[in-house]
Amino acid sequence: MIDQRHDARYQQRGVSAGKAEVHAAIDRQDAGVFPGAFCKIVPDHLTGSAEHALVIHADGAGTKSSLAYLAWKEGLGDGVWAGIAQDSLVMNLDDLACVGALGPFLISNTIGRNAKRIPGSVIAGIVNGYQALCEHLTALGIPCIMTGGETADVGDLVRTLIVDSTITARVRRDEVIDAANMVPGDVIVGFSSTGQATWESVPNAGMGSNGLTSARHELLGADYRAKYPETYAPEVPADLVYCGRFSVSDPLPGDPRFTVGQAILSPTRTYLPLIRDLLAAIPRQDLHGLIHCSGGGQSKIVKFGRPGNRYVKDTPLAVPPLFAALKEATGQSWAECYSVYNMGWRLEVILPAQHVATVIALGKAVGIHAQVVGRVESTGSEAREVVVRTPDGDVTYR
Repeated sequence: MIDQRHDARYQQRGVSAGKAEVHAAIDRQDAGVFPGAFCKIVPDHLTGSAEHALVIHADGAGTKSSLAYLAWKEGLGDGVWAGIAQDSLVMNLDDLACVGALGPFLISNTIGRNAKRIPGSVIAGIVNGYQALCEHLTALGIPCIMTGGETADVGDLVRTLIVDSTITARVRRDEVIDAANMVPGDVIVGFSSTGQATWESVPNAGMGSNGLTSARHELLGADYRAKYPETYAPEVPADLVYCGRFSVSDPLPGDPRFTVGQAILSPTRTYLPLIRDLLAAIPRQDLHGLIHCSGGGQSKIVKFGRPGNRYVKDTPLAVPPLFAALKEATGQSWAECYSVYNMGWRLEVILPAQHVATVIALGKAVGIHAQVVGRVESTGSEAREVVVRTPDGDVTYR
């Protein structure tokens, strides 16, 4: 259930939270050896091992790279590029972790740039950012290996730059976390996307890498429309371009630790060290699902689990200041907010209630707040649905 006026506003910018047409296009593809898993898993065609399978995943930082360009031009510094590299990596790594993959991860990056606007120093900042995060995760016991990549000068197609990654890993079939196992009676534990985990050097406002097209245009002001026309498509109606009231250097309402620019550029948090701890502490057969609440926000889970599952999220985490500011700036319905943004938690674990205390303690040990956000029920039919409690009441996604 989405407010059609604001959904149309979102789509007029050339983006879609649900990507229904994309899912329809791939609907007839083979679903792999674990059709209900969070990522497609295929046989180990490389070695022929019947005990193993392969996962290959491609994703990127999306339009967040355009925001990084604007912030870089506004003087936020070269550090924004390391954040974009992290966004591109984590959007892949954490999806793969949701099927139980802990590496080694083999990583290739693809950068498409407009060479007239993006100099070699920016490319170096991104590549160094990739390498730094890989080295950091490897030191934490999660091997990440850069295998190379491609930087393409595609100024006819790209106005600034786009930063993508492709990652491959091998998993034992008997260790796969298969989200098809989520059943009525399970509980849903959410892990905060904000704060500062033990492996992070600075606090995170929780943005992730979804909803950035809406976030930057709704929060940032019209001065940027004329100043940086290369950061948006000319086809977008002018009244939908940088129609907010903030500059990137303004304090974030409700959390002065961040400027608005810093908040929406907060690098996508990786939960990999936490997921590793979960996999070590909880029997894998009891980890019925790990959900990375990325595209689709809190409605993401509706794509997974057995027919007839209802995912009731009636004790959500408090809405962080960044998302409260986005709600106030956009006038979006709560229904759309929860289907575009993570709204405060970007990882969910679904499992029997007996393990809840352990799971919450594991989060606390690494500096991440966790709580039971809901449960799995039955719809009494073959349909799956998500029910999220919002300040305007319960919203249902199907």
